[in-house]
Formats: sequence, structure tokens, C-alpha cells
Amino acid sequence: MVVLEILSLITTIVGLYLLGKKDKYGFIVFDLSLICQMYIFYTQNNTFLIFQMVVLIVFNTINFVKWRKDESIRSL
Repeated sequence: MVVLEILSLITTIVGLYLLGKKDKYGFIVFDLSLICQMYIFYTQNNTFLIFQMVVLIVFNTINFVKWRKDESIRSL
């Protein structure tokens, strides 16, 4: 479990860094970190925190779609 927690921490930091650089892979890496955190919270029976991770994944996905749409408009 400690390895998964460390992996979650590293992917969160890398994902946020990539998002700050406006790299499209930041969305994917950040979602992976949220999935790792969901599993950690699932093993600890933290239902509310699992729900929070699902909401964050939904927000992240919506922002990715908006970002892709803006990128396609700028390339015209």
C-alpha cells in the first residue's frame, strides 16, 4: 500500500506540473493519480473521499474537452 501511496503522490505532482505547462498528458497523469487515490480510499472505507475523487475526475475530463476544443479553434 505504501508503494501505491508514493506512486499517487508522484503522479499528482507530475500531473499538476504538466497541467501548468498546458501539456495534454497532464490530464491523463492527474487522472491516474486520482484513480490511485480512489483505490487507497476504497481500502480504508472512505466513501466520501472516493466520491470526491470521482467528482475531480469528472471536472478534469470536462476541462480536457474544453482545452481540446480551444486548441482546435486556435489552429484554424
